[in-house]
Amino acid sequence: MGEVLKIYKALEEKLGGENAKIVAEAIESLIEHKTYEAKTKLKEELVKELATKYDLQLTEQSLRALIEQCRGELQAQIEQVRGELKAEIQQVRRELETQIEQVRGELKAEIEQVRGELKAEIQQVRGELKTEIQQVRGELKAEIELVRVEIQNVKNELLKWMIALFIGQATFIVGLVFTLVKLLKG
Repeated sequence: MGEVLKIYKALEEKLGGENAKIVAEAIESLIEHKTYEAKTKLKEELVKELATKYDLQLTEQSLRALIEQCRGELQAQIEQVRGELKAEIQQVRRELETQIEQVRGELKAEIEQVRGELKAEIQQVRGELKTEIQQVRGELKAEIELVRVEIQNVKNELLKWMIALFIGQATFIVGLVFTLVKLLKG
């Protein structure tokens, strides 16, 4: 039983808990079965005839040889299972690496496609905004020109009024001076 526990611990390190438990149980079952068969065979022989000490030694040697044979067979099976599992792990690893590379390539292509679409969309929006800015700039220039013309017209009107007011005041002052001069002379 101690040997099976050692084998189980060794398998657990290599195969993991569940697989190690299955293999260890199979080993234990096989050992128990082989041991039971050997004991049964021995019992039958003993029942048939009395065994001598020499017969017991032969039987013990036979059993020990059988146990060693079982141990060897089990070790061979363990090694075979270990090899198969390693090969399967390598195959799965290669498949997963291939899938990862495939997904990486697909995602890079999709990123580039989205990048291209966004660049085109940005260029389109940039063009539209430039056109709109030019249009607004033109409208503002036209409005500024209209306001300038209007300001010039208002300036001209003010100048006319100021000249007219100046002439009117000058006329008033001249008239007032003549009236004062007449009054003073007369």
